[in-house]
Amino acid sequence: MTPDLIASSGERKAAIVELAPPDGDIASVSLMLLRLGTRWFAIDVHAVVEVALKGEVTRVPTAPHHIMGITSLRGRLVTVVSMEQMLGGEGLLSRENPVTLPRLVVVRYGDYEIALVAETIHGIGHHAPPTSADDSDNEDDRGDPPLPEFVRYQFAWQEHRVALLDVRKLIVTAARLSRIDSTSELVEA
Repeated sequence: MTPDLIASSGERKAAIVELAPPDGDIASVSLMLLRLGTRWFAIDVHAVVEVALKGEVTRVPTAPHHIMGITSLRGRLVTVVSMEQMLGGEGLLSRENPVTLPRLVVVRYGDYEIALVAETIHGIGHHAPPTSADDSDNEDDRGDPPLPEFVRYQFAWQEHRVALLDVRKLIVTAARLSRIDSTSELVEA
């Protein structure tokens, strides 16, 4: 399979190479793996619009805690969301001066898009979804709080626990925490 390259100009560029799925694994899905602090997340690559490096973020006064600010990407304003804050974390990244963040992963569902802060992007991997509810790893034996509604399930990858994000529910949750109800049609989808 020929690698697909997604790139942009200037300082915002990222190369994403999608490898062929393992032999015989037709049911697997392609996921982008990313890390923030010690937490690993996965996102269906079909929801990823772009990856921006060194994104300049402008703080929005009175914005909720999980909204780091907004950034301009190719002439459009995109809301920058801190996954760590949405999960109740203490904040590895400064909210007071988020001028430049490590990486921004822009995800879209329908007409709505947000940028997620990521410290590291591992790349694209393939994962076979669990065939039944019994196969998913939604229990956390480390005593962590229950998974939020925007995490479909967790799975093991290279000795890490990875939370698979549901982009539609993530956008709805970010809007609800911001007291925005314009995404109400996404709730019913």
